[in-house]
Amino acid sequence: MTTDRPAQRIGIFSDIHGNLQALQTVFHVLEEEECVDCYYCCGDIVGYGGNPNECVDLIRAKNCPTVAGNHDHAALGLTDTSYFNEIAKAAIQWTGDVLTPDNAAYLKSLPMTIVEGEFMIVHSSPKDPEAWNYILTLPDARVNFEHFDTQTCFVGHSHQPFIIEYLGGKLSCLVQPFVPVVEGRRYLINVGSVGQPRDGNPDASYAIYDRTQQRIEIKRVSYDVAATQEAIRSEGLPSQLADRLNHGW
Repeated sequence: MTTDRPAQRIGIFSDIHGNLQALQTVFHVLEEEECVDCYYCCGDIVGYGGNPNECVDLIRAKNCPTVAGNHDHAALGLTDTSYFNEIAKAAIQWTGDVLTPDNAAYLKSLPMTIVEGEFMIVHSSPKDPEAWNYILTLPDARVNFEHFDTQTCFVGHSHQPFIIEYLGGKLSCLVQPFVPVVEGRRYLINVGSVGQPRDGNPDASYAIYDRTQQRIEIKRVSYDVAATQEAIRSEGLPSQLADRLNHGW
């Protein structure tokens, strides 16, 4: 994946949540079919799934620039988890217990934001990233457009992909899976979730930013859900975490 020129085709993804099978599938597609130059991750490598160390190891092996997510911090005791439901609390406690020292140190080192030329990545929102607020409505998006200077900002956190375009003070939530990147317009993109989608589609979600074609596309790929479910159940994690993967919710 090394190149002497700036990356022209970039894979961006988020919210892996210890789902190794989904992450492996997304990397395979990005490398073999999408032919990307590099990757970026919008955080939450761990939490919920049964393979947290393997997922961190793979992200590190791919030299993937990554920002911190709330579950990454929660596994280390770095953020409040009082708002987590009991299932999420059980999973994050287990995750913190099994993380290797090296992987815990790696998660602790992750920045809250990364700016790369004309785009920015953050886990939750560019406004107060450490507050872990969600962007769920157009009013939420409007506030957040005031808190990044780049043309485009990529986020995750809600596990629900979207494309919002800003032009002349007007916001549009675009329903198509791709958008042309047009000079004078700005974009807020939620890339969805690799490991635990919550939009009714169980397929892993990721985005491709093509600088040459000047377009951003959200894509989906199926993976071995049954293997992920077995990894969750074999570790004694709550069965609901496995069951929900069938439904993408």
